[in-house]
Amino acid sequence: MSRYRSQVREVINRNTVISLMLEQGFNAFLPVYDGGIDFILHRESDNVTRKVQLKSRWTIDRKYLDREIWIAFPHGDDWYLMPHDTMVAQAEADGVTQTASWIDGGAYSKPRPSLKAVGSWAEWRLEEVARVADIAAYELQTEE
Repeated sequence: MSRYRSQVREVINRNTVISLMLEQGFNAFLPVYDGGIDFILHRESDNVTRKVQLKSRWTIDRKYLDREIWIAFPHGDDWYLMPHDTMVAQAEADGVTQTASWIDGGAYSKPRPSLKAVGSWAEWRLEEVARVADIAAYELQTEE
């Protein structure tokens, strides 16, 4: 099992984000080829589409620039879904794009973000998983 641990974790995380977005009326689609997009979310009622890259933490990468990609990532018990280019703009304001990691490697991640950084993500925080599950369970019980 340890051989597949990261793959299992990715499936669990993908299903968590998809479950949270289903509650917001989105449907999920898996691309045949992963060219930087792990899954696509689409809400037919207003034709909103999100091309999503799943990460284990706040991460920016040059290969996602100007592609309208959204990054889904956890922090603590919360999940966030942020536009990658907005994340890069925040990184520029914070001086992150002046680091060797970004300049030489083209990527940067925050394993331990500051409280200020986490606060700036507030508008992209998804509903709590437990709350969404409780609502679904309640709705199921009231249908019976």
